[in-house]
Parts: sequence; structure tokens; C-alpha cells
Amino acid sequence: MTIKTKMVINMSVRGRILNAKGDLSEAERKVADYILTHQQQVLKMTIKELAKAANSSPASVIRLTKRLDIDSFTTLRILLSSDLTKNRTDPKDHEDIKKNEPLSSIKDKLLSSALQSIRETTDQVNEDEVNHLVDAIIHSQRLFIFGIGASYLAVENISQKWNRIGYPTVADNDLNALLPKVVNAGKKDVLWVISNSGESPEVLLAAQTAKKYHIKVVSLTRFGNNSLAKLSDISVHTSQPMESSNRIAATNSLLAQFMLIDIIFYFFVSKTFDKSAKALDISHAIVQEYKETMLK
Repeated sequence: MTIKTKMVINMSVRGRILNAKGDLSEAERKVADYILTHQQQVLKMTIKELAKAANSSPASVIRLTKRLDIDSFTTLRILLSSDLTKNRTDPKDHEDIKKNEPLSSIKDKLLSSALQSIRETTDQVNEDEVNHLVDAIIHSQRLFIFGIGASYLAVENISQKWNRIGYPTVADNDLNALLPKVVNAGKKDVLWVISNSGESPEVLLAAQTAKKYHIKVVSLTRFGNNSLAKLSDISVHTSQPMESSNRIAATNSLLAQFMLIDIIFYFFVSKTFDKSAKALDISHAIVQEYKETMLK
């Protein structure tokens, strides 16, 4: 059974909206979009005023509030005010990089976006999900890891970390290479799939194939009701970072993924401390021996 997630109290209103956006009706989405782009104005609005400004209805405003796991419109405005005070949700921080933009402006934009992505990901980490994922790896015989595009960087990160502490992993970004391994895997093997969107066709096919052959599927994807999360036995989630529209690089998505992987890894090490520490010492010793040999 897939472990479900809940919205968390500490997540910003922007984060809640982005996480829920795929499940919103058209009328609710109009309200959500207006809130994202007019946060200061919304602080002074009534439900009716927001509905009119967003070309929606008061009922849609109320439904959206409930979907965001916020108990009232008054609470939504309080949370918005808190977000703005913490400088968590300034839309300018997520604008595309412009031609001949000053370096100082680029640094500020990237730093603000990175901090928000990392904060919202750590805020919504579900301890039960992480516990189940770590236990699945501990009791696995082999860990297959799969992701494509930018998500393969997260795959390599996972593989490198777990290999260093003595847990064998098989990392792939080629579905043709992965599928024969999955169909011949044992029941104690685990497939960990990575997809920010949760809708990558190759990743979904990998998960579907593993399920068909009774291989446990765990996933790392963004928060929300996506296809990969539904397919997975265990799913852990990042926030939905706001990337620039031109997607030059999936910077915020990767930062969120790497942060969550670090959290999972260190929790794993803490639960397998003696074994992991011993394996890490052995790994360190062999690398050091190699370096000394190369210097001779």
C-alpha cells in the first residue's frame, strides 16, 4: 500500500499552491494564480473581493483554502503575511534570468530560490515515509536506481552514497538496460525511481514493470497527486520548486532532491551506524591506498 502524504503546517502558501495545483479545478486555479502574483493585495482582501479580482467565485476561494489544508481564509492571509515577512515568496526571485543581468541580481535570485526550495522540502519531510523507505533498503538484497535527464544526477548521488557504505546499487538512465535487470530481479530487490514531475513515461514504465514482477517500488518525486506516487509502494516527496519558464537548468528541483537524499542517507546511516561506519572506513582506506599508489 502506498504511504500517503499530508500538507504540513510550515509550508509556505506558494508551496502549498504549487503542490496542489494539479488537482485544482479551473475556478480554483484562477484564484491560486491570482494569489501567487498579487500576494500583498490579497492580504487586504475579503473572500468576495478576491473572487472578483480572480474572475472566480467565493465558493472557489473557500474550496481552494480547504485544498491547501488551511482552516480559514483569515488563516490563509496570516500565513501569506508571515511568508512575505520571511521573504519566502517574492515572485521577483523566480523571474527568468534576463539579457545582460548584473551578477549581483543573478546571485540574489538563485540564493532566494534555493533557500526556499530547501526549506519547503525539509518542512514537509514525512518521518513515516522516510522510515519505510530506509527499512526497505535495509532489508533489500539489491537496490536498483533509475532516472532520466536531470534526475539521473540524483540517481548517481544515491548510488555513490550507498556504495560507499557497503550497500550494492545498480544505477541506470537507460530503460533498455534496466528492464532485463528488473524482470530477473529477486523479491528482496528494490527499485528506487526518481522523477521530479512524476510523469516521465520511461520512469512510469520502469515502475509498472517492477510492480508486474512483484518488485518493491520506492520513488522520489515532487509533492502532489502524480502518477509515479500512485504507482509506488513508498514515495518520498520534495516541494514543487518554482523553476524559470525557460528551464535553462532544473536548479531548484535538483537542490530539493539532493537535500531530501541527504536527509534519507544520514537517517539510514544512523539506523545502521556500526555496519555503515565499518564499510565507510574500508572504502576510505582503499581510496587512500589508491591515491598513495598513484603518487609513487
